[in-house]
Formats: sequence, structure tokens, C-alpha cells
Amino acid sequence: MNYVLIGNSVAAVNAVAGIREYDREGDITIVSAENYYAYGRPLISYWLEQRVNEKNLPYRPETFFARNKVRVLLGRRAVRLDPEARQVFLDNGESLPYDRLLLATGGRPFLPSINGLTPENHYTFMTYDDARRLEKAASPGREAVILGAGPTGLKAMESLVRRGVKVTLVELADRIWAPALDPEAASMVAGFLQDRGVNIYLNDTLDGVRRGDNGRLDLELKSGRRLAADILVVAIGVRPNVELFQDLPGVTINRGVVVGADLSTGLPGVYAAGDVVAGNPPLLPHAAIQGKIAGRNMAGGRETYKPLPPYNALGILGLHIISIGVSAAGEGYEILQEADPAARVYRKLVLQDNRLVGGLLINKIDRAGIYRYLIEEGIEVTSFKDRLLQPDFGLLSLPDTIWQQQLAK
Repeated sequence: MNYVLIGNSVAAVNAVAGIREYDREGDITIVSAENYYAYGRPLISYWLEQRVNEKNLPYRPETFFARNKVRVLLGRRAVRLDPEARQVFLDNGESLPYDRLLLATGGRPFLPSINGLTPENHYTFMTYDDARRLEKAASPGREAVILGAGPTGLKAMESLVRRGVKVTLVELADRIWAPALDPEAASMVAGFLQDRGVNIYLNDTLDGVRRGDNGRLDLELKSGRRLAADILVVAIGVRPNVELFQDLPGVTINRGVVVGADLSTGLPGVYAAGDVVAGNPPLLPHAAIQGKIAGRNMAGGRETYKPLPPYNALGILGLHIISIGVSAAGEGYEILQEADPAARVYRKLVLQDNRLVGGLLINKIDRAGIYRYLIEEGIEVTSFKDRLLQPDFGLLSLPDTIWQQQLAK
């Protein structure tokens, strides 16, 4: 069997592991547009902060690829797919035949149409090369504007602040990280950041960019406010890299690639996993699980992927946040809540029909694993609901019937 994996990502690496569970001898080729072996993308912020070095970035050591007999083509891009001939064509003219193909191309930063925005006057923050480019500009005393206050923007902010850069966040929504933080939590986080010198402008966005005679950027916001900056980082979203499948009959594109329960795409022998999949949150655990299942199925398995609720764990300047499921929900749900603004502690559980469907924890995150388990398993919590936020709540608080059900699986 001949396997080709497009994208040297967490999904692809886990697909290799999945394939090798079923097929120890088939040929595996990974096509990587980047010049690096798969690395943990969340680590680029720590690299920029000089908390880790380059040798700490790889998701798996190079020996993983040698041990699993994987051919890795670094710095090569797949440009065309011929599903009838079962061939992938690369940017250097090479063609790769396949029996099974995995699309794990991830996503790219979404760049809005902004007057004066050019590749030279802004930065993105998704790849190691992005971090390397930003590192050259991030000198102490400089000023940066970050467009977007979601996870990517917040991590870029943290890295720049730790490097001594003065940072301003500009966010179109009425609060930072609106999909994960409710208004009360967002206000708490915003206050924490402002206490550390971060400026925050909400309900606003960038309208125009101009390079001044002094070499600095003149940024005009939609509100009419003008900001001067040395660095502009655009971090307002991700678009799946679906170009290889564009206009191919048999594939459905809905922003990302639509897949079946087995992660197949509709083309014979072709699967997809990770951020390129339609409706998939751009999160590492989801990509890893999908990659493993896709790899197994490519090699003869018959597994189905059960979509998981979003799970985010984010540390910013010493503030620790975990969000699970519909963490920002309010009206129409039952809410259990604990808040201590002075200690920057916030805990919120979201219930629907006596089942946990969301959780949001700030600075008191020690029960996150249990809450995540209850959410993902859809467990009915009526008998112990009043204990969920109690200090002594833990695994032993769960009824014996839950343990029996799990042991029976």
C-alpha cells in the first residue's frame, strides 16, 4: 500500500502512527510545505519569549520518521490532485502515486481587505517562520498593535509583552475572545491585561495602514481613532487550505472539506483530518485524534470519529484559562458560577437538561479534567449537581453507576 500525507502536521504525524498499527510495511510519504519536521505550533510563542529553544519545538523527534519508515519531503507543496489517476503533483514537477491519501494541510491566517495592508507591513502568528520574522522586529521599547483578541492574538500579545514591547489589542467584538469568554470573564481578563500595560480597544477594527516618513505605521481604525506602531500583527481568524480540492467533483467544500464519519472525503481512498476539515475547531487535540483515526481507516480500520466539544487551555502572562464546550453561553442554560474578582478567579459550569455542556475556569483549574470528561461523555449529573463547584469535588464524588458504565465499555 502506498500512502501519501499532504501536510507535516499534528494530524499527519498521528496518521502515521494510526497507519502503522495496521500496516507495518506500506510506503508512507509526507509532503511538507514548511522546511521543518512537524512541530508543536503552540510552542512558537514560548520560542519567541525565549522560554524554549528550537530543539524543543518538534512534535516528534526525527527518529520517529525513520523508525516508521516515512519519507518526508520538506519545502515541497502539493499543487494538483488527479483522483482518477491517483496522483499528487508537486511544485517541483514531481508526481506521487497513492493508494491512500490524507489531506492534512491545516489552515492559513485570514487577511481582511484593509486599505494599504501589504505583506511587508504586517505579521501573522501561526508558524515558526512567522515567529522568526516577528522576533527580528520585537525589540524592547517598540510599540505593537495586534488586530484580533482571540487565542492567537493573545499569545502574540504575551510574547511581545515579555520581550518589552508595548502592546495594543484591537478587537471587533464587544469583548476579548468572545467565543470562549462570557462578558464577566472577559472583563476580568481585560482588567488583568490592562493592569500590565496592555491597551484594549473593543468594538473596533483596522480601516487603513500607511507607512509614515519616519518608518512607523500610521493605523486608522474604523472608529476614527489613529494609532502609531512599529509592528502590526493580524490575528483575526483561520481559513482552511482547501485549494487542492477546489472544483473537484465528488468533494464538498463548506469553508473546510466535508468528511464522513470515517473522515473520508468522497474521493476514492482520500481522507482529511485537522484544521482543513469543515466545522473542525482549530485545536491540537482534535487534529491529533482525527489524524489517528484517519490513519487507521486508510490502512483498513473501520473507526468513526465522534466530534468533540472545543477545549482550550491558555496561559497569558500568568493568568490561566480553560474553556470547554459552550463556555460563553448564558441565556437558555442553567449556570453554576463562582467568582472572586480580587483573586482573578472565575469558575462557571453550563448545564442543559441536567448535563454539563460547557465550562469556563480562570486561575482555579484543578477540576478541568473531570468537567471535560462529564461533558464529552454526556453524563447526567442530577444526583451530584450541587457538589460540582464544591472544594472537595473530585472523582470520588461520581456515583458508582458511572464507574460501572465506563468499565462495561
